[in-house]
Amino acid sequence: MKKTLIVAIGLFFCLSTHAQNQSEFRVYLKDKGSSINLMETPESFLSPAALYRRALQNIHVDENDLPIAREYKNSLAALGAKTMAQSKWLNYLYVSHPNPELIQSLPFVERIEYPKNYHCFLSKTSSSDTLDYGFARGQIEMLNGHLLHQSGFTGTGINIALIDAGFEGFYLGNAFDSLRNSKRLLGSYNFISQDTNVFVGWGDHGNKVLSTMAANIPDTIVGTAPDANYWLFTSENIFYEAPIEMDYWLMAAEFADSVGVHLISTSLSYRTFDNPLDNYSYNDMDGNTTIITKAADWAASKGILVVASAGNDGDNSKLYIAAPADGDSVLTVGAVTWQGDYASFSSIGPSADGRIKPDVVAQGSPATLIDGLGQVNIDFGTSFSAPIIAGLAACLIEAYPAKHSEELAGFIRQSAHLYANPNDSLGYGIPDFQKAFQLSTPQYVVQEMAYQIYPNPISDHIIIDAMAQKNWRTALKIYDLQGNCVYEEKIEAYNAYRVNLQLDPGLYLLHLAGDYNGVYKILSL
Repeated sequence: MKKTLIVAIGLFFCLSTHAQNQSEFRVYLKDKGSSINLMETPESFLSPAALYRRALQNIHVDENDLPIAREYKNSLAALGAKTMAQSKWLNYLYVSHPNPELIQSLPFVERIEYPKNYHCFLSKTSSSDTLDYGFARGQIEMLNGHLLHQSGFTGTGINIALIDAGFEGFYLGNAFDSLRNSKRLLGSYNFISQDTNVFVGWGDHGNKVLSTMAANIPDTIVGTAPDANYWLFTSENIFYEAPIEMDYWLMAAEFADSVGVHLISTSLSYRTFDNPLDNYSYNDMDGNTTIITKAADWAASKGILVVASAGNDGDNSKLYIAAPADGDSVLTVGAVTWQGDYASFSSIGPSADGRIKPDVVAQGSPATLIDGLGQVNIDFGTSFSAPIIAGLAACLIEAYPAKHSEELAGFIRQSAHLYANPNDSLGYGIPDFQKAFQLSTPQYVVQEMAYQIYPNPISDHIIIDAMAQKNWRTALKIYDLQGNCVYEEKIEAYNAYRVNLQLDPGLYLLHLAGDYNGVYKILSL
């Protein structure tokens, strides 16, 4: 990943000649102020699940994880500045104030920046009334996702954040009954209206995207991660375009990190502006320019796998990918037909700095999904090929939770059919998730030379046998996939040792540290 994430895009200290709202701007701060005192207590600003994900991937908590200093917020508020959005990672506040020169003069302010007005494309095209239930099977089997599911990995315990527009239709029909009844909908938030309503009044694009992963109607439509947990976030306003929407996306990504999300899936593309003078050029698609791309790369640096749609500009003059698909740590997904051929609308690469984009492709012409009326339908776009990949990537994370997200993204690329000879329209090609699973050496899941763990699945006990040694010692800890330690014991044993357990049904990680070390996945029935 590129380390330089904050780029001064022309210093916008002077008044812009563009048709911009001069009373709204980002205020970048010089430091974290008094928040630096929180570094010794990371549990005060990150959830156990977030800390556990970092520990598994050996990612350290650092200053950009700290919240923005309260005294800086209070100082701005005292001057009448209204905070509309904020980012702890990039350390800025998006404010409204009639006197930007006054804000710039404050001693804790590094610089101010006027966001560009932009137009956001929901990465989809027109819908179709034709139903073909066979497409749901095809879009999974094309990727050998069914083999990953048959190995027992369906997203159980993995937290997915979907950042999109609205989720109208979520409560219609029965496609999401399983998600709701099993309490795997972890929460929702609308960063536009600042409430939990993402289900009414904000369109159905997010609902369609969600259904490719989470729908579960046996023999009709089953998503690629039917047993995962989901956070639903709305950052895109479908009624009008405003620069703050990219900042809302960043806030959603930061919140997703703080609650321990493993994967972010997004189907939004940004490049064309309401005012042509403000348009991003192709040269800006370099992985370092737009706020949303910086946000996506920051999320990846925290161990979150970010999957984004490539966009649908392949059949017009602006045929290249748009942000955040240009991110160097983003797994960018294009679309193919049900026969595996390039879908003409899918945006192409490379990125402006010459990197292969899209990374991989999946079926998006058409994709089977649930529409805003709660009905099975088909639709066309990279909006749907991206979450199809994202769901299977979540299953891969379930199989190997200690692997860094970028390493798993690398396995997905390596598994694709054009990996040895990529191109600008298909990237590395159609991934094979069974192959990606085999590329990920499961050394921390099973270490048969160290311990034998049985029975597995378990009911009320488990037996640990250090097969190569008698008189062994170890410290046992069992974690759920939210990062909570649910059992611990220090063991001194001569031979096999029985541990009596009362665990709720689900997947757990069993850690052993002593004469031999190991991490094992166990299933409680």
